[in-house]
Amino acid sequence: MMGVAGAIAGSVVARHGLARRLPGWERTNFAGRKVSLTGGLETAAGLLAGTLVAALPCPVTGMRAGARQSTATLVATLAAAGAGYIDDHLEDRFPAQGKGFHGHLGALKEGKLTSGLLKTAAIGAGALGAGALTGTHSGEKALDAALIALSANFINLLDLRPGRARKVASLAACAALPATPLAQVSLGAAQAGIREDLLGKKMLGDLGANAIGAHLGVALTALPMRSKCAAVAGLIALTAASEKVSFSAVIENTPVLREFDNLGRA
Repeated sequence: MMGVAGAIAGSVVARHGLARRLPGWERTNFAGRKVSLTGGLETAAGLLAGTLVAALPCPVTGMRAGARQSTATLVATLAAAGAGYIDDHLEDRFPAQGKGFHGHLGALKEGKLTSGLLKTAAIGAGALGAGALTGTHSGEKALDAALIALSANFINLLDLRPGRARKVASLAACAALPATPLAQVSLGAAQAGIREDLLGKKMLGDLGANAIGAHLGVALTALPMRSKCAAVAGLIALTAASEKVSFSAVIENTPVLREFDNLGRA
């Protein structure tokens, strides 16, 4: 489990080094409490460090992430993290603000650019670059790019309550564990900061949620074609649904989902 160890180590180093020296990274969460966005930076650092470690052969099993998949992961994760940083910290500098794809496109029709639209474009570009590396033919490259971009967006949609995004990312990563060592990295990074997330002290923010979603998306490209098609179809349906309904409301009104969502919170 070198990938898990690398991700946790990267997150811990960021937590005790760079992350605690950053002023202005506090936001108000859904409950009106102050929460730090440095959890996202720590997670991104863990993802990058873990990816580099996963590219090395495991001394026990000999497994390692391939060079093309590792490069694709770094490209997608860095693009998503950078895009998320823009939305987290530079949103007020844009001429307009929007919510959801309809809001961003509506602003664009008026000739105004939103941070969310720029973020979407940056994540899409990173996903296309990553998909070109993971796919073996044009159809698979397009499918992989869609999977990476949709995964990045979906995990971000879940980052509305403490620990929710990390829990779902962890479950999805477990599904890809037999296919690639990179899934270990996604799992390790998601779990590394989950305690502070559940306690409402830190959150992923767009930077962390988009980064872990993109990283997870690349890991999922190692699954069989049928599984990838099913994942893309499901993510498209969920993304479309998010424009019409509140995931938080659905979770709250569904006992099983509500219990899972509340698990571990203070």
